[in-house]
Amino acid sequence: MTSDDQRRKVDLWTAATLAEPDVYDVAARVSTVPDVAVAVVRFANSAHLGAVYPVGTVLEAVIRVGCRGAGALAMASLNRDLVDAWGVSETWEDTLVVARAAKLVGRLNGLPRLECELLFVAGLFSAAGSAALGARDEGFAGWRRQQLLRGLTDRDLLSREEMAYGETHVTAAASLLEDWNMPAYVVSTIALHHAPVSPAERSLWAAMTALDDSSPVRCLRTTLTEALQTLGLGDHVRFVDAEARLFAEVAGHALDTGSERATA
Repeated sequence: MTSDDQRRKVDLWTAATLAEPDVYDVAARVSTVPDVAVAVVRFANSAHLGAVYPVGTVLEAVIRVGCRGAGALAMASLNRDLVDAWGVSETWEDTLVVARAAKLVGRLNGLPRLECELLFVAGLFSAAGSAALGARDEGFAGWRRQQLLRGLTDRDLLSREEMAYGETHVTAAASLLEDWNMPAYVVSTIALHHAPVSPAERSLWAAMTALDDSSPVRCLRTTLTEALQTLGLGDHVRFVDAEARLFAEVAGHALDTGSERATA
């Protein structure tokens, strides 16, 4: 993955999340990123969208999927590039669950649409710092699990990461996302999710409990049910969990690139 690929995917997402995105501009940007183009066409033709007739061009696919849907797939693709490069590909579907859950919880919390879109990206890259430290030391995941099993608080865990690696997974994630010129909202939400205060930070915190304890992305020792009950959203536990995992399944299929070719 080149820096140009990264830039094109971030630029595509930025264009797709404008208040009034230009569908022709978004389709043109999708066409410059082959794996995203294939994914958007696949997603447009998936049973998930209830497609009655197939579409074959990127423009038709973007119209059906929506600009923001195309942007979300671009970010999911970028995240998969990263976790594959870091050798932690098993975390990819987990981060899709977190991303979709964060967006849904934000929506249920009454946050504006743009904040929910930003929450999606914050959830998607919520494991970026841990993956980066894992790439530096293949024993990081086991080391981190041992610390959590000792009952350490999140603050104590961050202190031990600082001593062991010279930085925490939070600062590692922030550094990476700032290099990509990600919005400050995304960076700060990730940086503060260990001590959530704002509705956005609490939404991300709740989403990160959507995974099983065995997940490499697991962040806080609680459950999705407990987190949503704390937010007064306990009645939505099954909806959030089911919808988040369905998105991961569908997006995973869409991004499983094969021999298909999409045309502009």
